[in-house]
Amino acid sequence: MRIAATINSNGMFASLRESKLSLHFIEQMAPLLDAADEAEWFGAITGLAETWGFDRILVAMLPRPTMRLEDAYIRSTYAPAWRQTYDKDGMVHIDPTVEHSMSRTAPLIWSPDIFSTDPQQSMYEEARSYGLRAGVTVPIHGPHQQAGMMCFVNDSAPTDAFLRHVNATLPNLVLLRDLVVDTSQRHLDTHAQTLLPKLTPRERECLKWTARGKSTWEISQILNCSEAVVNFHMKNIRTKFGVNSRRAAAVIAAQLGLIDPG
Repeated sequence: MRIAATINSNGMFASLRESKLSLHFIEQMAPLLDAADEAEWFGAITGLAETWGFDRILVAMLPRPTMRLEDAYIRSTYAPAWRQTYDKDGMVHIDPTVEHSMSRTAPLIWSPDIFSTDPQQSMYEEARSYGLRAGVTVPIHGPHQQAGMMCFVNDSAPTDAFLRHVNATLPNLVLLRDLVVDTSQRHLDTHAQTLLPKLTPRERECLKWTARGKSTWEISQILNCSEAVVNFHMKNIRTKFGVNSRRAAAVIAAQLGLIDPG
């Protein structure tokens, strides 16, 4: 078993070997730490959640803060039909668990009163029909500006018994969250690569010189082309990045590592 992951629930890093975790907990984490690929990795997370009494789980993360909520890395054991409905109706923008996770670090135990608006109540009613009745959301705020959440869910009413169950398992859930963050980077990188705008060499040049403060005329002189050609490339760039200005596109491209701003 590889003992290499770190625990940072209190902002401190220590190896699992040096921590005060029980040997039993370390043994439970072994499949997650030693997962050879993404399927094994998520399978290990799912297995742990089931061991701790949760029927379904969701892991959702934004690899970079500039990414849209719709582009999050998501793996879940939720019903596919529910995920399709959730995405089609844009529920991520009304989901109180998402709103909580973007601005808070404390776990959020689901209860009917957190779904306070009419759209949220309607969402919760539909979610319950897919077996998502009681749950706890653990926010993610990673060391490389990752943001997201893990949700542990049961198809049972949010009763006092469920609250006691969450209270008993929450330390394990928080530690699992930290290990998931520490072991997720390669999967997040692969996901982020699929979302990068595909730029032509000339578009990269235009963006690079924009990031260095050059005007349209100056870029046209550097690239030995007309200003109309530069503007044509800039229009395509803005479309690809979904922004209204070339400066915004240049900032995002630099953050994503697509250009070297110099």
